[in-house]
Amino acid sequence: MDKPKKQGKPVIHDPAFKIAVAREYLTSVLGVKKLAEKYGLRSGATVRFFVKWYKEKYPNGITEQELSRSGESVVETDKDLKEANLKIAALQMLIEEASKELGVDLVKKFGTKRSKK
Repeated sequence: MDKPKKQGKPVIHDPAFKIAVAREYLTSVLGVKKLAEKYGLRSGATVRFFVKWYKEKYPNGITEQELSRSGESVVETDKDLKEANLKIAALQMLIEEASKELGVDLVKKFGTKRSKK
């Protein structure tokens, strides 16, 4: 008797991501399997679905105006990423200064092991 296939939660992808994958498939020499590996998708069927979705939604291709609208979210994401990197750098500096002041190493060293007694 065959086991039923596991059905996970469906993944919802951003339309800008779908457009990027579909356009790359249509304009490059990469196949569906290679693109699925490149973008971390489950299978080539997902890439085929993105291409079908893209062709239905944009039968004449995507215009520059539509591209600029999807680019706005990229600008916002880039801004958020820069802000997060700044926060990380500030926290790392704070930890380093606290370590110097207290004379204690506050950062965990992953390669060290406890000595056996």
